[in-house]
Amino acid sequence: MKLVLTRRQAKGMMGGVSFEIVGKITLSQEEVDLVRHYKMENEELVRKPFIVFGVETNRVLSVTVRNLINGDSFKAKDLSEVIAHTDSLVTACEALKTYLEVARKFGGEEILEF
Repeated sequence: MKLVLTRRQAKGMMGGVSFEIVGKITLSQEEVDLVRHYKMENEELVRKPFIVFGVETNRVLSVTVRNLINGDSFKAKDLSEVIAHTDSLVTACEALKTYLEVARKFGGEEILEF
């Protein structure tokens, strides 16, 4: 799995700057097959209040497997929001990696030694 982050900025009419970040994953064929087989497309990998500089906002951040596959687009007013959303995309990919690792283990036996 690879996460590609695309960052864009545009100047507003009042001279300010706005930002957009798009996170899109590319999966191997095996990973695509696992996502389809276990119907993971709607799995919510991240759901949390949107926090900027330690302050909770009214917005809720949600990232699903489908969002990542299709390209999750987020518009931000400042760089702190870009950073917060980038962190959420990375967290979502780490969660998906765990889901895929667990899915790979089905159909066999695992021995844990302590």
